[in-house]
Amino acid sequence: MNELIEPLITMVISLAALLASSEIAIKNAVKLSEATGLGKSRIGFTFVATSTSLPELAVALFSATSGEAAVSIGNVLGSNIANICLIIGLGLILYTLKRRSKKLNVIKFKPEELDTLYLGIFTASIIPILLISFLPASRIVGLLLVSIYAYQTYKIITRRELQLEESGEPVEAESKKRSLIVYTAMAFLGIIGVVVSADFLVDSTVKIALLMGVSPYVISATIIAVGTSFPELSLDIQAMLKEHVSLAFGDVIGSCFTNITLILGITLLLSPVRLNIKVFSDLVTFSILANILLWYLMHRGGLSWREGFYLLMLYSLFLSSIMGILVFPE
Repeated sequence: MNELIEPLITMVISLAALLASSEIAIKNAVKLSEATGLGKSRIGFTFVATSTSLPELAVALFSATSGEAAVSIGNVLGSNIANICLIIGLGLILYTLKRRSKKLNVIKFKPEELDTLYLGIFTASIIPILLISFLPASRIVGLLLVSIYAYQTYKIITRRELQLEESGEPVEAESKKRSLIVYTAMAFLGIIGVVVSADFLVDSTVKIALLMGVSPYVISATIIAVGTSFPELSLDIQAMLKEHVSLAFGDVIGSCFTNITLILGITLLLSPVRLNIKVFSDLVTFSILANILLWYLMHRGGLSWREGFYLLMLYSLFLSSIMGILVFPE
């Protein structure tokens, strides 16, 4: 029991530092985007989503290079399930309770915004299916996933239809230049903090898993997955409560897209060993179910606390299954 104390303390401290550093990086990345005149619609799916995926990226870098790529893959899939079921589910319940309204009208999303969100949901669903059924988890596949992320992100950023109104009054050139330097420096410091703290987090998690006789992917898919999703949790629920629903949905779905393309791609690129994705079949199944359920609820035309409850119930079912409380017959 005493052997667990040190890695547990390290894990808690590292997770706290990870979340604090992520918050610094996220806030300044958003400010940097706003200072450059980019609309908030595109920030959600691209800049904010990539920023809130920094913990997953850091975990991927250190776990893949240290031969523990299973931690990163479990974290990616577990984070996607937490993003959709936990964050959107809880956000919908709190949003409808605050407004005391029965429905959140999805028509508020512009058609081009819905196209982007549906693209993210489709990508986050189809890639795990292809990996578990047809494609080997090789470095070539990793390069392909990173290329998909780069290509789609570029298309979204440069798509004129997604541009929203410019925020704020014109800023003088010198003042704007100083702001950009400050935001860039603070975002960089936040990223460094994320990378360093994630290194300690992965090491302590693997130690705990080994000492407890639990598979590393189980812990990565639950504790770390929720922990690394905490930036999305805090940011997106606040965004929904402040009536920035499209920003919140863009961040959540964009994070899932980023995880399954950029993060998973980097993991496959850097991993020194060949991975068998089929061992993650349970996580893949729940990830696909979460995406399909979210698409159906959005496509149906209205979201309320009931839809949030359905998503939370799916997440409870996932936790019960992954922790061995609920066992499905083969």
